[in-house]
Amino acid sequence: MKKWMYPVVFCVICALYISYRIPSLLAHYVAYTYDQGRDFLAGANIILLHKIPFIGPTTGINGLFHGSWWYYLLTIPYLLFKGAPIGYYWFNFLIQFSLLIVLMIFLKKEYGVVVSFIFGLLVTVAPYFIFLSLFVGNNSMVLPSLLIFLICNFYLFKNKNISIPLLFFTGLSLALVGEFELSFGIFLIPLYILAILLFTTLRKTIFQKKGLFFLMGILVGFAPRILFELKNSFMQTRVLLSFLLHPKLYNNPAPYLNRVSERWILFQGYFFEMFSEKYFGYIFLLSMIVIAVITIVSVIKNKTKIQPILFFYLYLLGGLFLLATLYKDFFWKNYYEGIHYIFLFVFIALIGQFIHKKYLSAKRVVLLSLLFGFWIMNIMNVRGTFTNRVPFDGLQVQESIVNHILNNLDQSKEYCLRIYTPSVIPYTYNYLFLVNKMKPSSEWVNGTCWFIVEADNFKERRDAWLKVHEPKDKNEVMITKIKDVEVRYYKVLPK
Repeated sequence: MKKWMYPVVFCVICALYISYRIPSLLAHYVAYTYDQGRDFLAGANIILLHKIPFIGPTTGINGLFHGSWWYYLLTIPYLLFKGAPIGYYWFNFLIQFSLLIVLMIFLKKEYGVVVSFIFGLLVTVAPYFIFLSLFVGNNSMVLPSLLIFLICNFYLFKNKNISIPLLFFTGLSLALVGEFELSFGIFLIPLYILAILLFTTLRKTIFQKKGLFFLMGILVGFAPRILFELKNSFMQTRVLLSFLLHPKLYNNPAPYLNRVSERWILFQGYFFEMFSEKYFGYIFLLSMIVIAVITIVSVIKNKTKIQPILFFYLYLLGGLFLLATLYKDFFWKNYYEGIHYIFLFVFIALIGQFIHKKYLSAKRVVLLSLLFGFWIMNIMNVRGTFTNRVPFDGLQVQESIVNHILNNLDQSKEYCLRIYTPSVIPYTYNYLFLVNKMKPSSEWVNGTCWFIVEADNFKERRDAWLKVHEPKDKNEVMITKIKDVEVRYYKVLPK
């Protein structure tokens, strides 16, 4: 391949990556819910009130929390974009985009140009990676942590002379996977500790003087949580031990074979989320099976060794599946947020074993066929991206509601505003009020009050709230409907 071709194709892939995501960002068509509002407020309060938390968002287990690194990270877009809600989404997009660049450069260096293009295009077009690049939540940061962890381990197996930074970032990235998605860390960390004992390369690397820097990386990653535990008499540690020793199940435990079947369906879902069309997922999987068979035959025939890194990635994927089957309660999909990167690295390592001097022409045909397939998928997706109209939903709805109220009141005077939202606590609006420097009162002002009344599947609950909060005296009401939300302005008439 000519020298100029790689940078040109690299730039084309980057342009495709941006083109799939930019319409949603420009239209503010992004998820903005209770969780985002709560997290944005927590990040803003670090700057405004100098409140530094040592724990992050809640998990599904009472008394256990995700790590506070997520809140620390949110201070960056708050400062860069002056608190604008869409700024957080641009910040996450830039992080996820940088992962594409890191992955492609790593693959070019270690596996060659064609492999770099194949997986660069896969990440670009994959519905899962598109969604996570436009979604802001603590779980979205599992992806950079896990990618760094997988790459670091690649070099732990490859390099004879292990550097201190490599060991440190291996430990740090492992800890951060758990801090950004606690459930993933609960499964991955014990699995990796066992891997250190099972894999000679890891054991020799970690059990040496330099291995202390691996532990240092873990300690830095868990530092805020450790401080919280010391301050609160190891509250989370006791909750976690109680959960592990005496788990409280919300569902009746299914027989083990049923759990195996359920987890198998779950893992199939992880795989097919990376393909916009299921049939292409089957084609890709069939290609990987063919590559695996050819590789096994080649290894047996030529008496060559399988690279240990392939065994390591397979061990991670298989180990996570096995541990998931041992969990007796319902296994939520987000418990393994970002596991898609482990799938990719299994395939990458398999292709790395497949690439060999013998029968190189035939093998190039297989890889180029995969590359051609991804180009076809990209052409189809690009056409859809520019022909489909961006829906009116997500963040833009709440922003339109707040802007409508702002355009119809005088902020220099006191005003009343009451909010009904099914999530009870209106974090979404509270953050927008903070950004727009709005300080509404919940008490009626001169017989007037604004109401934001969101839709609710439980109509009785919404009606009961309105019955309590609506004025009992004769009144006038102006109702403006923005999507499925009613913005009401009540004015009590004089008696």
